[in-house]
Amino acid sequence: MSARLKNRILCRGVKVPDELKTGRKSGAGPAGGRYLELDRSVVNAPIYGFSENSPISLDFFDGSYHLSENGNRHPAGLVGEPSFYAEKTSDGIPMKKIALQHGRECLATTVCQRCLYWRTRSECHFCGIELSLKYDTTVPMKNPRQLAEVGAQAEKEGFKHCTLTTGTPNVRDRGAEVLAVSTEAMKENTSLKIHVQLEPIDRERISLLKESGADTIGIHIESLDSQVFRTKCPGKAHQWDNYWEAWHDAVEILGDNQVSSYVIIGLGEREEPTKKGIERMCQSGIIPYLVPLRPIKGTKLENALPPSPQTMLDHYMHAIDCLKTYGVNPTENLAGCVRCGACSALVDFYEESHAF
Repeated sequence: MSARLKNRILCRGVKVPDELKTGRKSGAGPAGGRYLELDRSVVNAPIYGFSENSPISLDFFDGSYHLSENGNRHPAGLVGEPSFYAEKTSDGIPMKKIALQHGRECLATTVCQRCLYWRTRSECHFCGIELSLKYDTTVPMKNPRQLAEVGAQAEKEGFKHCTLTTGTPNVRDRGAEVLAVSTEAMKENTSLKIHVQLEPIDRERISLLKESGADTIGIHIESLDSQVFRTKCPGKAHQWDNYWEAWHDAVEILGDNQVSSYVIIGLGEREEPTKKGIERMCQSGIIPYLVPLRPIKGTKLENALPPSPQTMLDHYMHAIDCLKTYGVNPTENLAGCVRCGACSALVDFYEESHAF
């Protein structure tokens, strides 16, 4: 699949028939999408809100699904739901409330669905983590047994890796201990590779996560423009100076190509500090996982629009140059968002750049 097509889908969304409008509408990451198969890749195609005006539509034509765009058709497929969605844990909780399928073979869950920044009205403006509780699509806290049961079932169905993220439950450890216990349970009961995500933490707690079995880590800065970071992520504003040290420690502890960070484009960031930040990340061995803004209903940015495909393309090309220059290879990432790749075209562009 053309990485450029995937980029356009992520920025413009896809118009789909009403009967295909399923999937989570809120959560801790890019929600409101439908997973589509395109050649060897998977895309988390936005299907709500701004997508209603998309020039791209999903149509059933001549016995199969196609994406139609400006008179052109591109073969596409629907990623089917896993069987465990219809099952329950030993304590009677629907497994779909414990963890979800992301992309084709990634299991993902927000272990702690609460975030202290929502208590102080300083939540990240793009994040819908606690809205999932409002819509009763999950539970506030997943316990290790529940995670292990769902993980084991998912592995039987072909899942290969798992993302464990969390709201920030406290300022003491930012959720590191909860993720460590959850990772241990998953490792004891499955052979899934494990990706953990949280705020910057100290070296000791990064080591704790590694010892618990974490294979990769995402320490998400969201914006590399300090002004935008402090405005759009007010609760985390005090963490700005801690990211570089945490990333450095994480690379030393987890190894090359196993540390990443979400970088959201479309928050009003300035081009120069963003591109300088991307280069500095790559120079430090960090994978800048570039994603276009995904407006989520109920958040402070619900009426915002994603960046244009051209804007994203410019940042992707810059990131690819930097990755190559500093020898960072996202295709060697073992687990989580970078390996899944459904919400970003970064890896697609990286692979295409090596095909010629």
